[in-house]
Amino acid sequence: MTPEEFISKLEKLHQAMQQLPDDVAVLALDLFDQNFEKQGFFGNKWKESKRIKQYRIKEKKQGSTLVLNGHLRRSLRYVISDMTISFESNVPYAEIHNSGGTINHPGGTAYIMKGNKAIFISNKKADKNDKRTKAHSITMPQRQFIGEHPELLKEIKELIDQIIIETLS
Repeated sequence: MTPEEFISKLEKLHQAMQQLPDDVAVLALDLFDQNFEKQGFFGNKWKESKRIKQYRIKEKKQGSTLVLNGHLRRSLRYVISDMTISFESNVPYAEIHNSGGTINHPGGTAYIMKGNKAIFISNKKADKNDKRTKAHSITMPQRQFIGEHPELLKEIKELIDQIIIETLS
């Protein structure tokens, strides 16, 4: 290899490394999207939500846990700062689903009773005689869809190896 060829390969490698954070982020977003498709975090299945079971029965439509209208799934974005890639969502319920936890609800949500079931209604549409919920806690199971995982790290390593081999070939 001539010195010129060597310098050319180094320049190509430098360009590839400049592009690498974006390539890794796109790969990770694709894998996170597959978590929604597979209804679990890299093979660890999510607990099905009661809400989606009721939706499928009542509305006779398809849907799955965390994918009723697709807002959460489509909200995932990445930010690159220096050599750090961060993933974020502007959906307010993203963190509680990803991490699990307890929501301390202040109460005050209007509802009406139909038989032995509570039907929640918009507070704007409710009148002052409608019943209101009391303060209560809601426990959300973890349904992780984004984050570090050995499978993700393996895929990233394979991508980096592939880029380096292709660039230096």
